[in-house]
Amino acid sequence: MIERPRGTNDFIPPESILREKIIKLISEYLKIFGYKLIETPIFEKSELFKRSVGDTSDIVLKEMYEFKDKKGRDLVLRPELTASVVRAVIQNRLYNNNHLKFYYIGPIFRYERPQLGRFRQATQFGIEYLGNPSFLADFEIIFLTQNLYRYIFNNFNIKNIEFKIHINSIGCNNCRPNYKQKLYEYFVNYEKDLCQDCQKRLNSNVLRILDCKNMVCRNISLNAPKSVDYLCLECKNHFENLLNLLKMNNINFVIDNYLVRGLDYYNRTVFEVKTILDNNTIDLAGGGRYDYLANFIDNNYNIAGCGFAGGLERLTLIINNYNPQKSFNMIKILFSLISEQKGLGIFKYLLSTIENINTNANLLKDNYSFYFSIDNSLKSALKLANNMDLDYIIFIGEQEIEKNIFQIKNLKTGKQKEFSLNEINLLVKNINDFLDKLNR
Repeated sequence: MIERPRGTNDFIPPESILREKIIKLISEYLKIFGYKLIETPIFEKSELFKRSVGDTSDIVLKEMYEFKDKKGRDLVLRPELTASVVRAVIQNRLYNNNHLKFYYIGPIFRYERPQLGRFRQATQFGIEYLGNPSFLADFEIIFLTQNLYRYIFNNFNIKNIEFKIHINSIGCNNCRPNYKQKLYEYFVNYEKDLCQDCQKRLNSNVLRILDCKNMVCRNISLNAPKSVDYLCLECKNHFENLLNLLKMNNINFVIDNYLVRGLDYYNRTVFEVKTILDNNTIDLAGGGRYDYLANFIDNNYNIAGCGFAGGLERLTLIINNYNPQKSFNMIKILFSLISEQKGLGIFKYLLSTIENINTNANLLKDNYSFYFSIDNSLKSALKLANNMDLDYIIFIGEQEIEKNIFQIKNLKTGKQKEFSLNEINLLVKNINDFLDKLNR
């Protein structure tokens, strides 16, 4: 038997239905705030990420799926999407000193140890706000990140989940060199105690030591210099204005002095959105400002930017844990015609009626799905419905045709009721009313 590669998933119902609904909610919400969908290739030139993410980052050193094509060109399955979006903006000449807003949803690939909510092929969604260097753009990103998650959770009747924003400023090219020097002077005293990776980071990119997950390195980092103590005046004002705006809008945050994120393109604001699941802190999303990214990709461009990214798999994990109603399940209904000859005419009429479903918002919103069968007996129709674990059966036999009626049966409760066959068109348009009458 050939099995799927480790760290990947087959998404089958009801999980695939849940994912589909979440993706729809993400699109609906972000469009309201002017973000437009952008799609980029799932593979890019390796150079894109080595320049932008950083050739000393864990992503580039350990996690990228790199390969050569048939002409020997160095390519990589994209490990994240921000660099791809900025590359697309530059290549397609979209930037003209105006503000650009994009959202994306798509797969990323990282070779890392699979764990709860994290896979080697994962689905990432996020937004990018380009062209606005103001702290107001940072605020919009953080505000939208938290409220997008709240919007999604509310749609699944998850009301009491708490969010906390971890936030820091890592400065700019003017003030960060001094801070990095202070970090080096601190960590060099513990060089022999650091893990092997951090011993290398000490000379290549000392900021990354703060991002290390090794507990020994994390404990050493507790007394390391804080980036906020070395900000230049512009960075300090940017950060203070952002924090004041968050306070004014009652957004719960904590200053995390050792949050740096694992990508070289960040400057000034970096943040993560966290929640609690089974007494464990779960990272929902992360992001920040990246004013130098466009210049890393093409030195003819300087485009201010900020954004966030979150994982779809981790989000579905939380929804599955909190949501007892399983509201993402489809309500499945079988139309069964118990008369092959007389039923064909009705079957044609039913199909033409069902074709109008796409214009019926209630059917789409309430997750109805329809199945059709022509059976020789009600017994065989009921057996089919039970085998498919359907919720309702609507059946029309010769007796029903003669009496000008149709029957609806709730397969979970056994309740059954008849309606006039003339109402079959109203059934599709107002199916909630019919099912309510049946279930009373």
